[in-house]
Amino acid sequence: MQGVKKIYACDLNLGEEVEELKSLYTREALQRKLLYNELQELRGNIRVFLRCRYDSRSQCCLKFLGDNEVLAPNSKKPFTFDKVFSPKSSQEEVYEDARAVIMSCVDGYNVCILAYGQTGSGKTFTMQGPANDPGVNVRSLKELLNVCEQRENVTYNLKASMIEIYNETVHDLLSDTVNPLEVRAQGTKIVMPGLIEMQVKSLQDIDQIMKLGSKNRSVAATKMNSQSSRSHLIFMVTVEGQDKTTGACSTGTLTLCDLAGSERVSKTEATGQRLVEAAAINKSLSSLGQVFTALKTGQLHVPYRNSKLTHILQPSLGGDAKACLFVMVSPDIENLSETVSTMQFGSNAQQVQLGQAKKNISNNPRGS
Repeated sequence: MQGVKKIYACDLNLGEEVEELKSLYTREALQRKLLYNELQELRGNIRVFLRCRYDSRSQCCLKFLGDNEVLAPNSKKPFTFDKVFSPKSSQEEVYEDARAVIMSCVDGYNVCILAYGQTGSGKTFTMQGPANDPGVNVRSLKELLNVCEQRENVTYNLKASMIEIYNETVHDLLSDTVNPLEVRAQGTKIVMPGLIEMQVKSLQDIDQIMKLGSKNRSVAATKMNSQSSRSHLIFMVTVEGQDKTTGACSTGTLTLCDLAGSERVSKTEATGQRLVEAAAINKSLSSLGQVFTALKTGQLHVPYRNSKLTHILQPSLGGDAKACLFVMVSPDIENLSETVSTMQFGSNAQQVQLGQAKKNISNNPRGS
């Protein structure tokens, strides 16, 4: 009987030690993540998150090795990202990891969030999402409104605009006209004369803007997806703040970009107008890759003007901004080549150092 008591006591002690080790490990992992984020902040690295789409029709061909690594079939070495989201991940979990970067636009930073991947990999679901489970765009705007309301010492003004780049032509999705917009460089800024900016003061304003933009977007059927986005969608939010005490003014811009599908033309079986669209999409995505390569290798000339997409994104990738890239992949083994290509694109982007982001703050009140 005494021996049983000793064994029971040992089991209790062992259980307590295991729990203590788990707690220490959790604290250590959290500390490492905080230090890593601080280092990334100082370097200005593009944060890259991988998300695999959930698809009940197929088994996931990828192996998820913890929070940061994913292994593709027939690969010896895993891909490493800032965070990896399995098909079971929720919209809330995905948004939470990008939340801190996104919300820094309230303090006067320029922030850019991009979603890249083949058609049908879940880019629009992650960025836009359905009404009952919204994506990054809607969640960002809702939280921006809450943060601005809570800061009683600062007066904020939020304005939103939405454009699409279709066949290398820029269209205003909040306008009733279909006239293309001109893209001009004005100092360090990129301006599009005539672009409509709508005030955002309530959740109803967000809903109205999203519905209007979605209605006007170019979609068409491809073999990869029955409602494929045939254009790049860029949603821009300008956050202007003025401190009631000091009069200091801040201007931050949040750029949310849902890129068109990156798959090979041969796989989509595109012909005619669809083929023209695919060529334009591939050209602009190649230009984005060239910009990342030029930034990564420290080239003197960065080819921002090679496409409308990279020209518009120049202020977001030019060194003063914070950037996050969601690389979206399919779980299906049939799409493995595109999945690996997407992960390689993400790995390349992860090595880009933009430099420490700068706040856009003026000590003089507006209009003085």
